[in-house]
Amino acid sequence: MTACDLSEEKVRLIRDNVRRIGFQNIEPVVHDALQSNLAWEETADLVIADLPCSGLGVMGRKPDIRYRMTKEQIVALQKLQREMLAVVSGYVKPGGRLIYSTCTITREENVENVRWIATHLPFQPMDLSEALPEGLSAMLTKGGERDTAKEGYVQLLPGVHPCDGFFVSMFRKMVRSY
Repeated sequence: MTACDLSEEKVRLIRDNVRRIGFQNIEPVVHDALQSNLAWEETADLVIADLPCSGLGVMGRKPDIRYRMTKEQIVALQKLQREMLAVVSGYVKPGGRLIYSTCTITREENVENVRWIATHLPFQPMDLSEALPEGLSAMLTKGGERDTAKEGYVQLLPGVHPCDGFFVSMFRKMVRSY
């Protein structure tokens, strides 16, 4: 398994955590997600794309984010996320899965990207309801919210759910039919 980040410092942190936890099967490497690695094309059963985002879901711990982030930056991040998704989705084998996640709450970076993936990449959203930890489904629909897990994504919101804002979606890569 390979874990990538653009900065050597973050890769060092990943390496330290891998060592601390005792995992033997994770190789942290410095790699730019905007640069395709042909050796990785269609080799992965699962790609987890936890991409750079506005971070607005963690404002409770980092309140300065709300004063720094602009609408233009969110649009630029959405564009960057889509460029990265276009590259890393190529690493998924036909029939494999792509998980896309952020620590933000913006529609542009989350739901709009789910629709973009389903429209522009050879992936279909997967029903997450069976994959969620016990009790999370009930928590998600608390207060009459729509259960989006069946549509392939979950949005956790601070103040509504007992955690930071977080978004996760899952897709299956379509198998080519000849």
